[in-house]
Amino acid sequence: MPFSNRKNNPMNIVITGASRGIGAEFVRRYLDIGATVHAVSRNTDRLAPVARENKNLKLHAIDLESERGPAELAKALGGATIDLLINNAGIYLDHDSDFSHLSPEKIRKSFEVNTLLPMRATAALLPQLIAAKGTVANISSLMGSVSDNSSGGAYAYRMSKAALNMFTKSFSVDYPKLKTVALHPGWVKTDMGGENATTTVEESVKGLMKIIAELKATKSGHFYDFEGDELHW
Repeated sequence: MPFSNRKNNPMNIVITGASRGIGAEFVRRYLDIGATVHAVSRNTDRLAPVARENKNLKLHAIDLESERGPAELAKALGGATIDLLINNAGIYLDHDSDFSHLSPEKIRKSFEVNTLLPMRATAALLPQLIAAKGTVANISSLMGSVSDNSSGGAYAYRMSKAALNMFTKSFSVDYPKLKTVALHPGWVKTDMGGENATTTVEESVKGLMKIIAELKATKSGHFYDFEGDELHW
């Protein structure tokens, strides 16, 4: 597997939104297989104990929403090649809002975090990704699928994730030497997913890592759920 333990040449992996939930589980699992993990979050305090125990974990307390954030991250990485960028940071602000009460601010914020942040992070790290012939994994959602939408609502979240999916597809076409994928983690028991969610963080991340590890160039630009099933846009 491409992301198995290689002591003499450990993989460099960058994970945004890394301090909790799916992001923190990605950190733990990739450290377990010997990767060098660059964990990016505005607040990395939750990961500090792990970093003290494992020298392969590098913490970057950077606000990627800020204008300077992506460039600061690229500088902090010091030109290291990047084998895998996981654009995991995301927000869900309008789960209880209907169309008659849409908040323009929530829509703008959702696009900023769910769409523009991963685009800007990818652009800032593009030279390092190209140098490694790396992979970009965008954590999307089935709620960003137009064809799957039968319940409506959640305009800000749905639209911002649909836009992320389009970025994934266009980027895969423009950069065929990289591998790019949009991933639906399932309905996961996290702060965002809630206690009624049907999938554990461990189940979700294990499945997502398998997809990333086995992703072929011919499947770049596609959309999968954590169980490996291809999803319709």
